[in-house]
Amino acid sequence: MSQPSLFSLLQLEATPVPRLCIHIGGLVRAIDIQNILYLQSEVNYTRFFVKDGKTYLEAKTLKYFDKVLEENGFIRIHKSYLVNKNAVGTMTADHVLLKNGTQLPVSRRKARALKRNDGMVSLFSKVCEPRSWY
Repeated sequence: MSQPSLFSLLQLEATPVPRLCIHIGGLVRAIDIQNILYLQSEVNYTRFFVKDGKTYLEAKTLKYFDKVLEENGFIRIHKSYLVNKNAVGTMTADHVLLKNGTQLPVSRRKARALKRNDGMVSLFSKVCEPRSWY
């Protein structure tokens, strides 16, 4: 069995982690996208909930972050919630239970869209039971 070369270890170390910059109290903070559990709309603001239990409030709409985070595995499950698919433990027709125990609502419209859209359902295929859908 061969050991990894120093070069391959350096390449692995140099692989960038996708980050999102948000403004907090006049400062800009970079958050690792993989550490974001979900986002919640608060009128024209968005609250970020991260793995360490902290929350951050950004003065941009959830719609803005929906576009930014879609390619990073985030899914709109409700008009007020955007969730990291990697944080999902189980999903039914009316809620998502995150691996940390947080329960988030799924709107009927989004549940039907997820059911119809094979690409979206496949994201949850490991956690959804067919009978739980409408």
